[in-house]
Amino acid sequence: MMNIICADGRQLASTLFPHQAAERRGVIVINSATGVPQSYYRHLAEHLSQRGYDVLTWDARGIGASQTCHARLETARMRDWGRLDMDAVLRSTVSTLDIPWEQMTVLGHSSGGHLAALAPSLQNVPRLILLASGTCNWRLYPKAQWPRLLFAWRLTAPLLLHSLGYFPGKAGIGHDLPRGIAWDWRNWSLADDYLFSDKEIDTAGYKNYSGKIFSLSFADDHGFSPPGTVADLLDHFPLAQKFHKEIQPAEHGLRSIGHFGFFKRNNQVLWPLLENWLS
Repeated sequence: MMNIICADGRQLASTLFPHQAAERRGVIVINSATGVPQSYYRHLAEHLSQRGYDVLTWDARGIGASQTCHARLETARMRDWGRLDMDAVLRSTVSTLDIPWEQMTVLGHSSGGHLAALAPSLQNVPRLILLASGTCNWRLYPKAQWPRLLFAWRLTAPLLLHSLGYFPGKAGIGHDLPRGIAWDWRNWSLADDYLFSDKEIDTAGYKNYSGKIFSLSFADDHGFSPPGTVADLLDHFPLAQKFHKEIQPAEHGLRSIGHFGFFKRNNQVLWPLLENWLS
């Protein structure tokens, strides 16, 4: 557990997996997908720690071990996960482990990737891994997905948020989402340019990031991060050195991967893709 306190005083829960090799090869911070507790990433974190990396997983405000009240009472917004939480996590990691920024890598799954550049300190991080991470603009999904998305954003989400005051996990997310989190996600998804249409937030970090980006997407990820959304996110990093690879499950002897499968222990045949790029 690392003591992580955000600029607004919120405290976040985290887990450090220390490197098991003789020498540290680097430090990797794993940013979770929307509503996914940090424990979901423990198998990959343990694997990478055995190969010489210090790995930090953490829960954003309102999620998992960082949840301090019922979702109905939580005031967090999704933008806070990037500009406040991720920023505090990165700064605390560098300070606590006493390492130079050059040793840092951020691995962002889904929203954990597309929110990353809202954190001012990402500019100090030389490597960003985007895993199944794209924008959520509904127009960039396969047309077969449009009815589902529009029904969710225009009807289901407003109905639940107005009636319950939060978005219940049993509606398909897996974790109860506070009102502000769900409204940001919903409003950005319906906007012309996702979060980049929001004039209340500073998105300069995307345009200014000049590090290396390794983007991995999966051909059978149709409902969350299909190709159009992945390409759209990468386009918002014009100065970065970008490498993108779309994985076909059959190439690795797998029947499916989807949006969440990469992190499952029975799919660890995929994990050397990260190690090869990091080395």
